[in-house]
Amino acid sequence: MKMSKQFRIAALVLVGGIVVASSACGVDSTAPAPQQSAVKPAERVSQFVPTEAQKALIGVTDGTYKVTFNPQQGQVLSLGPNRLEIPANAVCNLGTSSYGASFWNAPCAPETRPVTLTVTVKDANSDHPSVDFQPAMRFNPQTTVSLYVYVPKVTRDDAKNWVIRYCPPSGSGSGQCVNEALTDPDLSTFVDYNANVLFRRLKHFSRYAVDDGSGYTVGE
Repeated sequence: MKMSKQFRIAALVLVGGIVVASSACGVDSTAPAPQQSAVKPAERVSQFVPTEAQKALIGVTDGTYKVTFNPQQGQVLSLGPNRLEIPANAVCNLGTSSYGASFWNAPCAPETRPVTLTVTVKDANSDHPSVDFQPAMRFNPQTTVSLYVYVPKVTRDDAKNWVIRYCPPSGSGSGQCVNEALTDPDLSTFVDYNANVLFRRLKHFSRYAVDDGSGYTVGE
């Protein structure tokens, strides 16, 4: 799929509710502030609020999809009531940039060739939806890539510590999803209770899952 160069032209790429919007002006995204991991996620107004039509897609988005985009332009990837924002030139060069926890904050040369993502959505209608992005890649730390996840049961009245956890890939030695904010406050999860949206910054790709604070483990 070749993305149009026109400003914010949305292209429906598959029936499962995944839409890509391209913007030559990039994505306006605010970097999260530090937060303590032992308490509820800090409340903040989300820049993304899913529409009723997007919410209705819950339960029909599970599956594996492919989408190709131009990394030199800002991208908005809508997965039903969820959203991923990738600013222009955020993707590190896939062939030359290093990958791993010790490199998340390292500068990198941007990828200029079209990027094809394989996106796997699981448990979209549960309290623990997860989304897996492949191939593995990291993002320029001078940009802010943001993930927004709609969770209907998020409420001020419960005592749960909702977080969007990173789940290491299979074969890495651990199936336990981790709260990256424990070592990097930039990766804290925030919540918009009015919109029922959890959101956080991403510095790299693989799999992410919603957890209510109980240490959810994603099945393979």
